[in-house]
Amino acid sequence: MAARKRKSSGWDPGRLQLERERFHLPPDYQPPAPFHTDALGDLLPKALKTMGLSNDWKIQELETRWKDLVGAANATHCRPGTWEKGVLTVYVDHNVWLAELQRFGKVAILKRLQRDYGPKSVKDILFHLDPGENPTP
Repeated sequence: MAARKRKSSGWDPGRLQLERERFHLPPDYQPPAPFHTDALGDLLPKALKTMGLSNDWKIQELETRWKDLVGAANATHCRPGTWEKGVLTVYVDHNVWLAELQRFGKVAILKRLQRDYGPKSVKDILFHLDPGENPTP
């Protein structure tokens, strides 16, 4: 004979009867349904997106791993800028490094980013001169 599955309300029927007797509860008393809680890690991305801060959060996480993703030499001359709709903008400090990364570094960096963040998260990389840098003549 197969065991019957009972609804998981969190209360054992025997314990419920004991609680009714102990606390003089009416016979038709049912305990409140257990409430569902979400983990903070599941709520945080939704909350940041609602506040318009999700891209800033992604960039902050990316900055902590930037040296490992692009290499130590490249990391000294470029930094992550914006990350919107699957396109990562990378700011580069000099024209020579800009050309170097566009020609030879883009594919390798894109593969590493897609490996770590998923192919849908990073679809393309754009390189621009850093607006915060003062170019030297």
